[in-house]
Amino acid sequence: MKFCGQCGQQLIPEARFCVSCGAAVLRVPTTASSAAGAADAAVPDHQRQPEYVAAAGGSVSGQRAAMGERSIPGEGSAASQDYSAAQPSAANTAGDRKSASAFTGIPLSDYVRDGTAALALIMSLFMAWSYGSDGTSKAATRVDVVLITLVSLLSLGLSYVWRAGVFGPATGYRRIQDLKLLANAPYVLMVLVYTALSLISADRFDPGAVAALGPAVAFGLAGALLAAQPRRAEIAPGAVDESRNRRWIHVTLGVAALAAVVALVQIIRYWAAYSGSGSSGWGIVASLMALASPAVLLIIAVRVHQRSDGWRRAGVALALGSGFLSLLALFEDLTLLQLSVTAFVPGFSLLFWMAFGAAVSAPSVARLTETSQVASTDTRNTLQPLLFLAAGLSAVLALGSAVTVMTVAVDGYSGGLVPQVIALFFGLLLTAGAILTLRLTGKDPRSAYIMPSGYAGLLVVLGLVLLIVWVVQDEDFYLGPVIMLLTFVVPAALLAALWLPAASREQFRRLPAAAGSEASGFSFAGAPAQAPAEPQRPVTEAAAGSPADKGNRASEETAHLDRGTDPAHSAPAAAAVVVDPDVLTEAANPGTPLARLQELAANHPLARPAVAANPSTYPALLAWLSELGDPAVDQALRQRG
Repeated sequence: MKFCGQCGQQLIPEARFCVSCGAAVLRVPTTASSAAGAADAAVPDHQRQPEYVAAAGGSVSGQRAAMGERSIPGEGSAASQDYSAAQPSAANTAGDRKSASAFTGIPLSDYVRDGTAALALIMSLFMAWSYGSDGTSKAATRVDVVLITLVSLLSLGLSYVWRAGVFGPATGYRRIQDLKLLANAPYVLMVLVYTALSLISADRFDPGAVAALGPAVAFGLAGALLAAQPRRAEIAPGAVDESRNRRWIHVTLGVAALAAVVALVQIIRYWAAYSGSGSSGWGIVASLMALASPAVLLIIAVRVHQRSDGWRRAGVALALGSGFLSLLALFEDLTLLQLSVTAFVPGFSLLFWMAFGAAVSAPSVARLTETSQVASTDTRNTLQPLLFLAAGLSAVLALGSAVTVMTVAVDGYSGGLVPQVIALFFGLLLTAGAILTLRLTGKDPRSAYIMPSGYAGLLVVLGLVLLIVWVVQDEDFYLGPVIMLLTFVVPAALLAALWLPAASREQFRRLPAAAGSEASGFSFAGAPAQAPAEPQRPVTEAAAGSPADKGNRASEETAHLDRGTDPAHSAPAAAAVVVDPDVLTEAANPGTPLARLQELAANHPLARPAVAANPSTYPALLAWLSELGDPAVDQALRQRG
């Protein structure tokens, strides 16, 4: 008798998945074949659920397993403890199977993450680390920075050395996670020390005093955080390592809090030094911009802490965009950006944005938020965080411009009024446009694609106009970062979220040319002319994380086929449809993610019976399937009991 290692329920004989929780079940080799099985499973892929094992041998884990206890993941060698692929049946002999490579199962994203971390750390060595009375100090000229950067670079090889067996069988993946975190802690500590020095000693002119931090801090800190985080292939499935995964949500909150503290200190020191030197309007604008930057990071961090996958993706998108803008900021004479922090000059700083993005993009954070993942075909909930951010940044642009206009009017300054008025008008227009777009995305499926795409185009056009005016008039850089974000980063994120997923593009292709129109890019034989009578249920991101109904707009054109089509007319069309066997296998697999089950039910009508029979299908999707009137689906639902 076997029991699930995830939920403890009794397993069906020969089952590959637990019918209660969907966890993968690993077959245990017999005593006679345990030695061969251990040799064949010498290297794990770290992506499957640990089993209730009953292993031969005298190890601690083997004794636990023999008594029916669950082995502790992360302890011991990869061969006996970590997450290896399911064992083949006894009919397959050990001689017929080839041993897996030590690097089998590492996804491409892990290699990309390692390469990005190494590139950021190396690039930081050739950038300005700080500015002071001695001039610009390059990172490569500071011994402490060079040595600590080398330690972070070397930590990138820990995972590969471990997989090669250098550390021996006693070292598990958890110890590797701790070693990588420990190796990169000095870089974080060094950044904190230099940040404190720049805020305290900025008004001193002693040799070696740090007046401002340079772009090397931004790139180096991001690289160190990327190097410190566990890779996707080194994270246990489910909630096995939830407490460890939560570390990176805390890191995300910590980076946002650091940006907020720096902004507050800047504002306090600015007003303490210049409060009586003239008009306070410019100081208000600078203070507003200084607070806006960490406010964006804090909003995203709090929502991610609440396990919102949509806001996590928005944070990753902003991180990629801030990386692009940070590269542009290296040419300060050509852009409106400033990638540095000075105690007496508050402003919208991007110094910590890349580090924040590195933390929020950690696979550990993605594992914690995956339960609230929204299907890519649910365009409204996918785009909601980005549209909120667009509205917020546009409001900041409008408010900053309004304060500047009033300051210019009070001071009687004749120059600079036209650009600020244009920025005020554009800011109000873009704020209203973001709110209107968010409302119209729920009107009908086609508007969910047209309106966000049009709004992204409006951001680009108005942003470019504003940039040209700003550069020609030689305006100050206070509003520059906000304009750059609205012109390049937000539109790119909106269009990528809308059009990059293949399922989203396929859904748009199947939509009719217009509401009630006969012309359509895709049609089914026997489809009624009118749309379904009942409205689709609205979906909120919070509900999606329950998990509950994740949106069914993708099936608005197909749901009524299964409810009201005469079998005599629909049989030829059904016979002409060829279903990929892999789709049916995925629909019946209890380990398939919930968002993917929703996509299969929405886009593959013939796979719906398998989705209905899947023990992992969430209640809201089952309720939707029961309303279709499909006999095969109804039979599968009845068999569930």
